[in-house]
Amino acid sequence: MTVKLIVDASFLLECIQRKIDIVEKLEERLNSKVKLVILKPVYDEILRLSTGSNRKSHYARLAIQLLNRIEADLVDVNGKEPVDTLIEQYACKFKIPVATNDLNLRKRLTQSGIPVLYVRGLSKIDVDHGEYLGMVKGLRDQQYR
Repeated sequence: MTVKLIVDASFLLECIQRKIDIVEKLEERLNSKVKLVILKPVYDEILRLSTGSNRKSHYARLAIQLLNRIEADLVDVNGKEPVDTLIEQYACKFKIPVATNDLNLRKRLTQSGIPVLYVRGLSKIDVDHGEYLGMVKGLRDQQYR
């Protein structure tokens, strides 16, 4: 089974900065194949960040290369709402977990019952509300004992 996972700019840039192999770590954490989903406004945000000459711009350019290499699903969403609101609405509508390091978005998603993955420490990916769909590695085994 492949798990679709929405990613936001904060998660992507944090993983790039810490040299985390995003797909490998997510698949290891979820014990499943993953397909990254990126909303068009998030992609546009990363494109805007990539135009500068500072370190964050460099990470944004690497994020764009990564998204192209792994063939992430780019989803065009309608709405003038802030990007975080669009992510929350899409995740709730389609019941898709989200990878973000944005604390406010994490809280909103968790309150809505959406699992949230985030970078913790130097290279660990953790899950809030991961019992949804048995997403945490080993959880399925524990349930059937």
